Amino acid sequence: RATDGQTVEAGPNSERSIVAILPDRTTGEDWGLPHLDRAVTDLNLLRPDAVFCVGDLVQGYTRDSETWENEVDDYLSIIDRLDAEFWPTAGNHDVISGERDSQDRSFADRYRARFGPLHYAVELEHGTMVVLFSDENLDSRSVDLSDQQIEWLEQVLAAANSEEPIVLLMHRPLWRYGKVRWEERVQPILARHGVDAVVAGHFHALHRDDDRDGVEYHLLGVCGGAIDQHPLTGQFNHLTLLDLGPGDQVHIRHLPSGVMLPDDFIRRADQDRAYRLKSGRTATIKGRLEDPWTGPVQGEVELEIRNPIDVPITVHVDPAQPPRPWLVEGHAFVARTESDIANPSTTDLETPFRLTKIDPIEVAPGKTIMVPLAFSAPQTSTPPPPPEIRVRIEFEDTQGRLVPMMLPRRIPVARADPAPADGVPAWPIAAWAHSVYEEREPLGWASTNLVPGETGPRLAIDLTIFDDRLADDGVPFESTVKSRQNPHGDLVVVDLLTDDGIRSFLFEPALIAPPPVGTSGTELVAFSKNGPGQVVPGAVQAISTPPGEPWRHQYRIEIPDIDPRTISGLQIRVADNDRTYHTQWRTLAPDRSHLGLEWPAP
Repeated sequence: RATDGQTVEAGPNSERSIVAILPDRTTGEDWGLPHLDRAVTDLNLLRPDAVFCVGDLVQGYTRDSETWENEVDDYLSIIDRLDAEFWPTAGNHDVISGERDSQDRSFADRYRARFGPLHYAVELEHGTMVVLFSDENLDSRSVDLSDQQIEWLEQVLAAANSEEPIVLLMHRPLWRYGKVRWEERVQPILARHGVDAVVAGHFHALHRDDDRDGVEYHLLGVCGGAIDQHPLTGQFNHLTLLDLGPGDQVHIRHLPSGVMLPDDFIRRADQDRAYRLKSGRTATIKGRLEDPWTGPVQGEVELEIRNPIDVPITVHVDPAQPPRPWLVEGHAFVARTESDIANPSTTDLETPFRLTKIDPIEVAPGKTIMVPLAFSAPQTSTPPPPPEIRVRIEFEDTQGRLVPMMLPRRIPVARADPAPADGVPAWPIAAWAHSVYEEREPLGWASTNLVPGETGPRLAIDLTIFDDRLADDGVPFESTVKSRQNPHGDLVVVDLLTDDGIRSFLFEPALIAPPPVGTSGTELVAFSKNGPGQVVPGAVQAISTPPGEPWRHQYRIEIPDIDPRTISGLQIRVADNDRTYHTQWRTLAPDRSHLGLEWPAP
């Protein structure tokens, strides 16, 4: 019975209308659900007249309808505990398909079936809430607002009582998207009809934007969604409360667990500083360390520190440490973000590398400095994963608080095998660049040796990977080759540095899962920048996991028609796509590098 554009009459309230808003929940994985559950408990204690949200209710971005429905079930099983009416908003994760096809409206239709219309209005006793649909194009790269929805908005606002509060909700902050032309097409309508506040989400960072013509603009953070920074950057799990009334007044405040915050807890200027520090080239590693597998290490890399903001920063550099709660200066609550995002699979806290302690560093606005980082390591029996450091950058915000920004960085390590024909060592397939999207699955490894071939020895690569869900992209090899930089499914890409240039191959692990032990597997496809070339049947074989050892995927890859001694470098890239929008990578060597293969003289 849901109809886009309908106006819904809510139940009466004899005194005033108190409205709660839930921020984004997505990409928080399962650890985000307890935050949402606690928020519902708090709401039932606060007893608002109605509960809204700003969208992104599920992880979404999937091609699997069952996965989407299960995520909806998880969300609604918690929301159903609310003692108040719940009014949802559609976000990009709720409606955009993992097919990456803007014409695929299947999940938008499922959203209507499970949640309701994509845009609508609710008349409360003391005000009007208007919900816009900010992802009409179902394409994150082409965000716009249609003339039809703007016409509907003006009709609803014209019918609303301008003597009482009017609040506009949406998922994306459409006023930040140039194609929308908000100031020209929408803001005059809001000013003309007395809209009091506009509230959005999507950025996962709470802050108050500048007012426009007396209209307040607010962006909310998360409630169970993905965050990776300190609450003083606006990133924390919270609720937002609105008082509609008395009269035409709107009062907005934010509530973490057990703490009430003012609506300017984070101001736009400070959020902009935090964003520039996180997203810019603030901390860059220059150089590489030697691998301690070949002997003890005493080496240096350089850390380039660039201050892109208008106030001084203080930089602290420490080795990776176990996660600890973050205290929020001036407020009585604790952020457990470090624990939520900690990934022991990709951060080696037992690393043999030791960082020589350095003192805090002051960097003036607009300045760049180079900081030498000295490392040492004893010789190891196997090549270790790359060491990780934590660059903590602090600045003073407009309210006199010291805001810390945490920037994890991994140190590149040079890799070289002096005996590539002996099957040792096992080189880790590592996550060389830090990402909060990394899978919580153990690192794989690879080793090289020689096997007999029809015309002479062949290079054989034994590859082990851990992946709890192998996914096929479902398209021919020609399409896989074209999309290999951001593949639709799981993929292994092998690059060989030879006397004749780069030779590249790929195969799809999902095509031989479960692995038929000891039998020929999927095809190995040679390719170049011009597209796919030779197809080599049977060049990849599955290997069974030995009894008593942890389960894993194991493959032997035999490289055809290349004299191994002409191969001087090897790179292996393993792409993991669990039928989602995002693809994660782990590699044998750092970016733009290879494992050196040093063949002994004949």
